[in-house]
Amino acid sequence: MDKKIIKPKEIWAVSPTLGKTRFPVVSADTYVEWENGTPKAGKTKMPKFTTGCTRCKACEVICAMSREKASSPGLSRIRIVTNEIEWIEGKTDTIVETKICRQCPGVPACILACPKEGAIYRNPETGVVLVNFDLCIRCKQCVKACPYDAIWYNKEVDKILKCDTCNGKPKCVSWCPVECIKLEKIA
Repeated sequence: MDKKIIKPKEIWAVSPTLGKTRFPVVSADTYVEWENGTPKAGKTKMPKFTTGCTRCKACEVICAMSREKASSPGLSRIRIVTNEIEWIEGKTDTIVETKICRQCPGVPACILACPKEGAIYRNPETGVVLVNFDLCIRCKQCVKACPYDAIWYNKEVDKILKCDTCNGKPKCVSWCPVECIKLEKIA
């Protein structure tokens, strides 16, 4: 297996949670596994939101139930965030933002930021970025590094939480009552 490795550059970016933050820019060719002279495609699909979310949070509840055996949305690996925005005096709109790991191509910022080798890694078979809880030291560097705010620490269970695609069968997809979560192939 040939591997092409390119050292990522760093840029300043603005994160909704962290403000102006320095993080590595990674492109799809930063780390690519090659098979017979062509890039090896991912074998797994990940959840992706489309339009139509009603903010019912069924996805959060089923995620927490299936992963942590508790109906607490705070234990979910997916988050629905709503923000009220006033555009014109007296006129407001609700903006729905979904927070879910995008399984970034190449070497994701969370992996680069982690000081403990192997604590966050990409499964070579599926392409999914996973957390090894036995190796994780809970330093939260991955949380700070994620440009999508899609990974977080939960004090209650003392874990870093992020979507792991439920081993390729995301429960959030089948439980969404308006079917606004679809499966998308990981590149």
